[in-house]
Amino acid sequence: MISCVGCNIVLKREDLEKHNEESMKEHLDIAMKKIDALQHSHNQKVFMLPDYTKKKEEGENWDSPCFYTSPGGYKMLLHVRPNGDGCYKGTHVSCFIYLKKGKYDDRLEWPFQGEVTIELLNQLEDKNHWEDTLLFDESTEDGCKQRDSTLGWGTPNFVSYSAL
Repeated sequence: MISCVGCNIVLKREDLEKHNEESMKEHLDIAMKKIDALQHSHNQKVFMLPDYTKKKEEGENWDSPCFYTSPGGYKMLLHVRPNGDGCYKGTHVSCFIYLKKGKYDDRLEWPFQGEVTIELLNQLEDKNHWEDTLLFDESTEDGCKQRDSTLGWGTPNFVSYSAL
């Protein structure tokens, strides 16, 4: 007995070929639903910022590994400045999203339009989390919406030291 990869029913090995021929439309429908669900689901990435206190004390910034907004989507990274940025230097943690050159760029529409949510999860599990949604739209500086941008788009006052 084996399991059909398309619809997960269990059948005899010798019946698999006949089943695949008879169930082709059903298997295609299942595959299309899975693809649609992947394209319309929120693509969430979780990154751990190691040695936050040390980075803050030494004035080091931190970059996440690069990630894609979705399968076949835009490539980005999260840039964190533990000591803040601009007028928030020394009082806040600043977070920025940078668009990077990705393997799907030629198929995507530019400049990038969309939203990215950054959330800081408190490890004490007291539900004291911080979140900000960045909108990349007509009001966003063009330099921040281009592939392999050297300008980040973000929030210089993401969370204050006093809130941490």
